[in-house]
Amino acid sequence: MKPGKGKTLGGAPRSGKWTKHAEDTRVGGKHRGSLIALIVLGVLVLGGIGGYMAVANSQLHAGLMRQQKEMRRRPDYVPLAQMPRYARDAFAAVVDTTSAARRSLRRGMPLPSASRDLVRQVHLLDSGLASQAREMAMAPLLEAQTSSTGLLELYVNRVAMGRTESWAVYGVQQAAQEYFGKDARRLTLSEAATLAGILLPPRVADPEADPGAMGTRRNEVLRILRATGKIDQAAFQAAMAEPLAFQPGVDYAPMSRPADWQAEPQVIRLPEALRPKPDSAAASPAGAGSQAGA
Repeated sequence: MKPGKGKTLGGAPRSGKWTKHAEDTRVGGKHRGSLIALIVLGVLVLGGIGGYMAVANSQLHAGLMRQQKEMRRRPDYVPLAQMPRYARDAFAAVVDTTSAARRSLRRGMPLPSASRDLVRQVHLLDSGLASQAREMAMAPLLEAQTSSTGLLELYVNRVAMGRTESWAVYGVQQAAQEYFGKDARRLTLSEAATLAGILLPPRVADPEADPGAMGTRRNEVLRILRATGKIDQAAFQAAMAEPLAFQPGVDYAPMSRPADWQAEPQVIRLPEALRPKPDSAAASPAGAGSQAGA
């Protein structure tokens, strides 16, 4: 074999397209630089997400989770175990406390998420992109660290439930006292369904501004409870027949007609025995005339 020619291996020369260059044997070959850049970028992205989630978790514990511990020491905090079973079922029927599949309501409309509602309200989040990012990060963390029952209990004790006059109403205890004048532990089925109806989408922010809506929403919650077997037919019919104790807007209904009202007043005809007799002033002109003629 002459010098300068490739060494044969199995009858084929080790030159030309069969030759393996040193740079081709490295991981990634000629794209190794791009591969390393992608790996570094991925590590940075994952590190950024992990750091953001750690910050979100810290904010969650400093805000909502800390508030939960403080709320449990308040006299107006009502544990779920102390509420009637139908009251717990009424609130569970209109809010989603699961972290997996979101339940639907009314023609596929998704139920409001308890975790997102709480995070949004307690941490005063708006509709901006930064607030939405915080909500999407903090809500799953809350669900992961709280049981479904614990999340529902926190929700019914903290969620905004309308407003009365000039202040907002938060939690089932304050709502029961403001709207029904009673303790949340003594709510009837109809009353519990009425309060849960405030939370049906779209949310009633000011019940006084929507007079007449509470009855419809109460009946809808009762139908959900009946359809899911939470109450029987007798309880359903009794609750539907119960007079609505909370009728916002009635207290502010006008008690007099407007000034431009032009309808004819109703004529009330009295029996002869009750008709007023003419007084002396009305009879005096005739009497005076007869005396003058005399």
